[in-house]
Amino acid sequence: MDDLISELKRISGLQFEHYQRKFLEKRISFRMKHLKLHYYQEYIDYLSMHTEEIDLFLDKFTINYTFFFRNINVYWSLEKFLKIYCKNLKGPLRIWSAPCATGDEPYSIAILLDNLKKAGNNIPNFEIVASDIDKTAIGFAKRGIYSEYAIHETPKNYVTTYFSTKNTEIGPKYKINQNIKDKVNFFQEDIIKGHRNNKKFDIIFCRNFIIYINQFAREKLMRVLEARLKDGGLLILGGSETFSPQNTCFESISIRDRFYVKNLSSQKEFFKQTIQEVFQSKEAKKFRKILDERRKQSIMNKSKEAQKEIKKHTPEKKIKDITRIKESSIEKKIHHKKTHQKLLNISKRQPAEVRITGIVVNNNYNGDLSQKKPDTVSANKKHKIRISKDQTKINKLKQLEENLKNRELMIEKRDELLKLENAKLEKKRKNLNKLFKSANEKEKKVNDKIREFERLKKRLEKREQVIEQRERQLQDRFNQVGYYSKKIIQREIQININSTEIELREKSEVDFNPFDEKRYDRVVEINSKKELIIPSGYYGLINSFDQNTSATKLSIEGLGSSVALVLRDPINNIFAMAHISLPNSSASKQGYHLLFPHTFADTSVKDLFNNLIYHGAKEPHISALIVGGAKLFLEYDKTYQENIEIVKKELKLLEVDIEAEDIGGLSERSIYYDTINDTLFVKKSWEFQYRALV
Repeated sequence: MDDLISELKRISGLQFEHYQRKFLEKRISFRMKHLKLHYYQEYIDYLSMHTEEIDLFLDKFTINYTFFFRNINVYWSLEKFLKIYCKNLKGPLRIWSAPCATGDEPYSIAILLDNLKKAGNNIPNFEIVASDIDKTAIGFAKRGIYSEYAIHETPKNYVTTYFSTKNTEIGPKYKINQNIKDKVNFFQEDIIKGHRNNKKFDIIFCRNFIIYINQFAREKLMRVLEARLKDGGLLILGGSETFSPQNTCFESISIRDRFYVKNLSSQKEFFKQTIQEVFQSKEAKKFRKILDERRKQSIMNKSKEAQKEIKKHTPEKKIKDITRIKESSIEKKIHHKKTHQKLLNISKRQPAEVRITGIVVNNNYNGDLSQKKPDTVSANKKHKIRISKDQTKINKLKQLEENLKNRELMIEKRDELLKLENAKLEKKRKNLNKLFKSANEKEKKVNDKIREFERLKKRLEKREQVIEQRERQLQDRFNQVGYYSKKIIQREIQININSTEIELREKSEVDFNPFDEKRYDRVVEINSKKELIIPSGYYGLINSFDQNTSATKLSIEGLGSSVALVLRDPINNIFAMAHISLPNSSASKQGYHLLFPHTFADTSVKDLFNNLIYHGAKEPHISALIVGGAKLFLEYDKTYQENIEIVKKELKLLEVDIEAEDIGGLSERSIYYDTINDTLFVKKSWEFQYRALV
């Protein structure tokens, strides 16, 4: 599976590691089942043999389920946002739809904006950019022709205004108006890698895509979207997608529609208040109240935990004083001053005589004789005991305050240490990311080199196969040379046998017509297919008006360096074919060229031409067809080339046009000429069936 994914990545250039593994494996298994392939290696081989498969795979891999005005509430909420956002907008409104699939979403945005602008709303000129990695989907979007399902959620007034309808055999088709098409620019690109345009956008649609990619790719995509969105701009995600805006520059304004504004808190106060008033529904208010209550509850819980910790180390009576000390150091100092002041007041209240003599005068005694006077000594002692207790309380409180301060200092130091460790870890993470990227790049280079070596290996194997095939062809040619040499020897023997007849004819002075006498080089025997098979040095002639013959076809098998010449008069239905093997008759012995003139190119053309004229053909109606002249022997043997040149030269002298030709090459041919349909069929040795030449 990993080898298959790397091969798909190499061919397509798509970073498949960004997508969830299960989703990728499902798409691959779908294509393999469709192609009836059982092993991953079979699919790799199929990809290398069929270049169109990668487009079919990407078409099934990408997610193109969409239609116009999908989740229409999102568009109505977008309309509310635009009316606020465009009040202070300078310049055109720029919107990016990514991924755009077949163009339904960006066209829906363009229709909404055009309708708002026509209605007199404060909508400036707008530019819409749409991106998708699927080449087929981009082509579909540019055509702008959709089925009835694509507009089933579109308001009727939009359909009648912005679409033209055409009825077809499979149902009605809806074509988007050219004005709307001109508002959208489509790009084929991988949005996870970034966007080719350096401009920033006011609104970005990225709906129903994040759920198909892994966490690393999501973070990378969110960085791309953040970099391309203006401050105060709107990011719109899909309804089934979750995104936590914490620790980011985005703030949620609509949970239902997944609306997020970039750096909302840094915008003007009027803009913030208006956005909150428009988008803060009852549910949002309740949600915010719940969040506030949760925050308060967490604070209360923390304070209770702190009080529990204090209770472990102090008596219950001191808890109130300790909580006051925690509130602030200023209040603690005030509290200490008050306690000191009370003690001073207590000491000041005692009369001078009491302080000197130790006797309390009128202390709880109001002149009532029946009332007993208190014991002044015991009262003084109690008073001193109280002062000492208060002093010990104060000392303990001071000690607790110092302990708390020390704890705060320790916590601050720990916090600083944690921040330093966090910074170190962040640096290590960045370094690891750099190392990871460099390792990936090196791995890519190594994989590229491996693939290059594999391609070179395949080329070398193909070259070896070609060389082996050429060696077999050369061996076959050598065998053919021996075969043809045997034929030539047999013909020389036949020439010697018939030489006596030729000498007698030369001695006789009686005039005779060469076309009336019995010819040794004319084929008259017809096989079961009504064919005249023409061997080398012979010719055949068919006159369709001659009732004495039933032949309808002229054929030659194993046509190598020889040339097949066909002369025809289709108006008078007279056809002839000669099998020429040698170029020049000057090398013939004992009058061989007179007995077999069609062995040589310089004698065959004129003889075949005169033969047609004798049997009723007309010169203006005669045309020629040439087949053969393959290079089957060694480099120095130019017989095949001389045969072609002399045949063309003789035809030119006779002013006969060559209507068609199939000459040269490295393979033998087999031909047959159908006189009924006036068609010449040719088949090379490596072809499986005949093809019509003319």
